Amino acid sequence: MSYELSSSRARVLFCDLLGLAHGRTVPAVAAKTPMHYCMTVMAQALDLRDDLVPGYGEDVGSPDMEALLDPSTLRPGWDEDTGIGIADLHRIGGLEPFELDPRGLLRRAVAAWERETGQSPVAGFEMEFYELAAVPDAEGRSLRPVEVPAHRVYGSGLGGDPSGTGRLIHEAAIAAGLSVQALTGEFHPGQLEVVLDHQLALAAADEAFLFRELAREVAHREGRWITFLGKPFAGLAGSGLHLNLSATGPDGTNAFHAPDEPYGLSPTARHAIAGVLAHHRALCAMAAPNVNAYKRLLPGAIGHRGNWGLDHRLAAVRVPGERGAATRLEYRVADGGANPYLLTAAVLAAALLGVRNRLELPAPRDTGAATATAPANLAEALDALEADVELTELLGPEAVRTFTTLKRWEWEQWATAVTDWELRYYGRHF
Repeated sequence: MSYELSSSRARVLFCDLLGLAHGRTVPAVAAKTPMHYCMTVMAQALDLRDDLVPGYGEDVGSPDMEALLDPSTLRPGWDEDTGIGIADLHRIGGLEPFELDPRGLLRRAVAAWERETGQSPVAGFEMEFYELAAVPDAEGRSLRPVEVPAHRVYGSGLGGDPSGTGRLIHEAAIAAGLSVQALTGEFHPGQLEVVLDHQLALAAADEAFLFRELAREVAHREGRWITFLGKPFAGLAGSGLHLNLSATGPDGTNAFHAPDEPYGLSPTARHAIAGVLAHHRALCAMAAPNVNAYKRLLPGAIGHRGNWGLDHRLAAVRVPGERGAATRLEYRVADGGANPYLLTAAVLAAALLGVRNRLELPAPRDTGAATATAPANLAEALDALEADVELTELLGPEAVRTFTTLKRWEWEQWATAVTDWELRYYGRHF
């Protein structure tokens, strides 16, 4: 996107491994000046614990990293008279990419695909989320979906967005230059979905990252809250983050489309899908990166089995019915808690391994004993990622080491936590 910054201020953001946005607001004239931050923030847990990963914190003096705006990401913001853009992270001096930068990991995954296939990866996101009735307090109370008395699946207006918050989010996203294809009501009351157009993979992940921030901030202005958590409410549908992936060849045509090949898919597409399936369990660590996520990936649910299907929504990888320019794979395992950069990098890396190793695609909807199933919990997913040496090497061993360390800390906190359910269920009897 080409945008000449005309506002007085600019927010320059970067993304950490957990998918959270950081940055600062600066005068527009300073937006392209390198900004320094303590690199410890890239190895910090959600509870701000910052001594979990050696090499980035007080043990080495909490040194700086450098954030440098990518001018191609500049666009109008959703705050008055404030543009917005995304920075790449480097070691001090700007010459060496910082190894924990998720955007940098995706950039390298894209480069590897281009180098080995001669194609350019294309991605598009479908993002589901719940609109909540109130802003939660510090303990997370008041988390309940907004009421939609006239709710219906794929509802709009009174049937999907009676508060008008979704409409405000949609308008703000369009004004910010995000490629919003549609916003609609989803399965249960309060759940909405936005569809972002397909574009080059890095730009697509940028838009998914920005949309999540925009949606939360616009909703907050209205006294409401947005959650992209995978399974925020028992008994209600979970929220997915569906990644659509394809590639264009040197001539600009869809390199996954091959009408005379099996299923109308090129050998590259078939090998790519086979690669994603072969690394199903390891990918779950990036696609379902929170303790909560595995309440969505239950047996029989979308994405539990590492299989694929032709226009089949229960498969981990769905190949929609469109062909030609719209031929693509749709990875349906991820939920809204996934980091869009890490997710895209991981799925693209697995797809490339399938192409590199010329993996054969199994039959659609294969549910045989050899079909991998999702891990039962986050700890198992992290085990699978660490054991997948091929995928880890392609993604970046240091980033994987840091990511898994932070996530194991989350698992340890969960494993020792006493929940409201335990007190309600057991407290009166034992």
